[in-house]
Amino acid sequence: MSDSVPTDRDELEKDIAATRERLASTADALAAKADVKAQAQAKAEDLKQTAQQKVHDVSDSAPGTPKQQTGVLVGAIVVATALAIWLVVRKR
Repeated sequence: MSDSVPTDRDELEKDIAATRERLASTADALAAKADVKAQAQAKAEDLKQTAQQKVHDVSDSAPGTPKQQTGVLVGAIVVATALAIWLVVRKR
């Protein structure tokens, strides 16, 4: 914004157009800031994307396919259960 008042009609029209544009930009920014629902939805979407990326990263870094991972987990549970039963029976 210029400090001096434009004297030429073209300059005045350009100054008015620039002022209108700044005002529209400010009004848009205030409207976006006041729209709490849209802000919450945007934040939820960001969090969802972050969580999905982390799940993808973890699943990529785990060895084997998901089916193999499940098999290993089931095997570990069976071994732990058998060990617990053996320890209980042994103490009798």
